Amino acid sequence: MPVDREARSELLTMMLLVAFVVAAVILVFFAVGYVFGLLFL
Repeated sequence: MPVDREARSELLTMMLLVAFVVAAVILVFFAVGYVFGLLFL
């Protein structure tokens, strides 16, 4: 059962999108923690 090019491209796009969202969430949490540290510590 070979995987055609469209399905592979769609899977790669989805993986890149998920990776980007995860990286953005991590950066946002890091920034929020940094700001709270500056304000309250």
